[in-house]
Amino acid sequence: MKAKIILCSVLGLIGISSLIFHATTQPQNSIKVEVVTTPKNLPQNLEIAVREKMAQQLQINSEILKLTKSEIATWEDCLPDKSGVIPTQPCPAKSRSGWRVTISDQRENWVYYVTNNGFITLDATASLNQTIISTLSQRLGLKPNQLRIVAAQLSKGLSACPTNTTCKVQPILGWRILVEGRKKPFFLGLDGKDLNYGNLSLYLPQETAEMPQNIVEKVLEDVVSRHDKLTSNLKVESIKAITWNWCQGAETGPTKPEMGNCPDIEQAGWQMIVIMDANRYVYYVNKRAISDPNFSPIPDGMQSLPSSLVSVIKKDAAKRAKVSENIIGLHSTTPKFFDSCLNIDNQKLSCRQSIQAGWEVNVLGGNVSSGNPSWASAAWMYNVNLAGNDIRFVHSGVWVPVP
Repeated sequence: MKAKIILCSVLGLIGISSLIFHATTQPQNSIKVEVVTTPKNLPQNLEIAVREKMAQQLQINSEILKLTKSEIATWEDCLPDKSGVIPTQPCPAKSRSGWRVTISDQRENWVYYVTNNGFITLDATASLNQTIISTLSQRLGLKPNQLRIVAAQLSKGLSACPTNTTCKVQPILGWRILVEGRKKPFFLGLDGKDLNYGNLSLYLPQETAEMPQNIVEKVLEDVVSRHDKLTSNLKVESIKAITWNWCQGAETGPTKPEMGNCPDIEQAGWQMIVIMDANRYVYYVNKRAISDPNFSPIPDGMQSLPSSLVSVIKKDAAKRAKVSENIIGLHSTTPKFFDSCLNIDNQKLSCRQSIQAGWEVNVLGGNVSSGNPSWASAAWMYNVNLAGNDIRFVHSGVWVPVP
């Protein structure tokens, strides 16, 4: 695997907990824009290009769209590659200049940035309509001005089918929206109603070890949401009924979380393994989930992270710590959703226009500065995308176990 690890920041941290490696809150995604308010007319060729872009995305006639606002602007973003698109891999931010343009129809008001040579970027988070903002506010119990939207992405999904029926409907345009403080994106149509990726019951195995169908489908739904598509290679590898007790050192069951006093309790549930594309996800579902209407599964990060990525990260951390790679150990892996820049370099315009799944990975190893306990260890945090071709070092810290 070829993966270039990007240095984002280095920060020494210390506190009182089992994991003294507090991930600093990523700054709110914000586009650094300077707008010139001196009235000037947007060149007609650029207006036509932006109107046609929005019409293509909405699949409507461009003649019903109107230019409602245009301002001269400068902003930070990557330069497009030879094919005319912004690279998905890390790239240096450059100052761009052109126009900030709002195009409207009867319901939508979408904001675009267009350079003087006609390169167009949709500002997705600024283009969410009031119905969607209201839906998000109600579900999160926040006022609209309290919403902190990390990224948004145009996508197509299906509306929910009535119970016990099979729907044959056309895909509906909507938004995937990642809000700060939420583990997973919302997937909403332009009307604010939930969308999904299709009929997941078609992928159910014959044997589910008495795991309820709705729980199996929720797990499949989580897998598909991480890829933003439903493909024919989605496969349930296995479902097994299991029990586990973290205090008894059971070899089966979910990865033991960091905890102080260990509750000596035997727990029962299922292990479900799902494969999609090149990724293999291991889920653990406690039987208590059956009666929990808010159950939302996430994969066991430590058991789902590909070993090839672990090797690359350990090698990089060893180099930073100036120790042997054998000294570096995987400490924790958390499934995450990021913007297209892995929540880094978020001053770039293109970063907040799409959402991707991946992993937050912490490894331990290496010496720490004087003043720390002798049993402390250096800690290293990375953000990684699902494909494993974008691995970014976030920061370093100090880890001290609870006595």
